[in-house]
Amino acid sequence: MTGPGSMEHQVATVEGTDPAALQAISAYLHDSHRGYDQGRRLTADRFLRIEFTELAEKREKMAQDVDALLRQRSATPQKGGSALGAMHRVYLDVRGSLFGQGRRRVLREVVRGEAALEAAYDDALASHLPTEARQLLQRQHRQVRATRDRYAAMLDDEEENLPPEARGNSLLARFNRLTRPVTSNPILSAVVVTAVSVLTARLLRGRSGR
Repeated sequence: MTGPGSMEHQVATVEGTDPAALQAISAYLHDSHRGYDQGRRLTADRFLRIEFTELAEKREKMAQDVDALLRQRSATPQKGGSALGAMHRVYLDVRGSLFGQGRRRVLREVVRGEAALEAAYDDALASHLPTEARQLLQRQHRQVRATRDRYAAMLDDEEENLPPEARGNSLLARFNRLTRPVTSNPILSAVVVTAVSVLTARLLRGRSGR
């Protein structure tokens, strides 16, 4: 643990920076790497699997760079466990439940997580940092923002492809999104209609025979 009175905190502060800001980013990046690494194994979506594999590799490299900077200042890297990082990865590793709910839902959660990470960088950059640390975090901050913007654009494209009645979060919109795979497939729709007709006929015959 690194506290205000610890030796590594005193050394890092003398060298020009409180290590807490870098350690918070370190913890978040390790959590983010694990989340995307888990996500690539859980998803059956080939596009997302490729995307998450690349993101996991990038986050691992970003975490290593921050950890190296911490070690140069005799501070201990944080290998995860941040509350913010746990929020960021929860949608990727809780039994993989999110991956059965469609690409759009996953994209929305990625945008949310990346926005939270961007805010964490904003907080770190607002603290006192030496030039080398500031330049590193600024580069990484730009990468995170670019990722967030890219996934936000993909989410917008997914939303635009939805019919008007399936947009939004109303009960009707949710029902329309749920039934859209059926209603948009003529063969599947015919199967469902036939099944419902057969079931209805059986119920009616059962009542008339009483």
